Order: sequence, then C-alpha cells, then structure tokens
Amino acid sequence: MKTTFCAIALATLFIAPAAFGQGAAVIIKQRAKETAGRPTTPAPAPAAQPGTVQAVAPQAASSQPNVSKLVSDLASIKAKPQATAEQKEKFAASLASVATGATKPSNEAVQALANTLADAIAGKKLATADQAQLARDLGNAMNAAVGSPQMAAAIQGVKDGLYLAGANEASIQAVAKALTGLSTKAK
Repeated sequence: MKTTFCAIALATLFIAPAAFGQGAAVIIKQRAKETAGRPTTPAPAPAAQPGTVQAVAPQAASSQPNVSKLVSDLASIKAKPQATAEQKEKFAASLASVATGATKPSNEAVQALANTLADAIAGKKLATADQAQLARDLGNAMNAAVGSPQMAAAIQGVKDGLYLAGANEASIQAVAKALTGLSTKAK
C-alpha cells in the first residue's frame, strides 16, 4: 500500500509541472504573435544639429482629418470577396488626401499601394479597432520621411494589421514593397 502511494505521489510530482508548463508556453507564444513587431515605445527623435533641416514627424492620427475616411474605405473593401476598380480609385483618393506636407507620394505610387492593399484585405475579417489602427499606420506611412524610424514603424504596423486580417505572406510583402515605393517616388 505504501509502495503504491509513493509511486502515485512520485508520478504526480513529475507529471504535474510538465502539464502546467505546456499551457504557459502556448499562452506565451500566442501573446508573442499578437505583439510581434509592434513598437512598445516611440523611437526618440534625433537631436537637431546646426546647419541641418530636421524632418517633421508625422501627425498624430487624431489630428489627421481624413483617417476616418480610410477606415470607412477599408470597411467597404473588406466586406466583399474582391475589391472593385471603383473601390480602389476611392481608396487611392483617400490615401492621397491623408498625405500632408511639402513632399507627397506620386499618384502612381499611391494607386499602386491602393490596388495592392485592396487586394490584400478584400474579403478578410478585420476588427473595427484593427481597421482604425491600420488606417493610422497608413496615414503615418504617407507622411513619414524616407528611411525614418517613423516609416519603418508604420510599415511594420501595416504588416501587423494585414497579418491580423489573415492576409497571406505574399500579399503582405507586396504591400510592404508598395509602402516602400511611396517614399522613393515623391513628386
């Protein structure tokens, strides 16, 4: 009797921590996937040196008047399994209206981004909060300086939003390439 009790106690001692450890590992992996690539703190602005022009940081999403238009365009595109040419044109116009400042992306680059992004999110399930975040990230990308930390953060934010929507890797990379094209083809 004592031998059986000792065997059960010993088995429980070795099996229980392994079972609980597996659940924690799954939760940690899920949380890591959810927060992958999202910056925890904004990057510090570089100090201005005499004789150089400092780039203006992108506006906060709340001060961008046309970001709400992007959200509604995203909602209409994702509602159907395939984006129409009219939706893509409207989306491109909304993207262009978000760009402020002296250097704006070319119409061709904006249209290419709109086409690629519309194809990537058409028919996908994207929560309202994720749509708003995607629109803010797109607005930041439209206004970020070439090669800036803000541009890199905006591109990563858009990629994360597409990942959450369930877009495939090829379309996520195509959108990232189109976003990079925005900064290299300024008017």
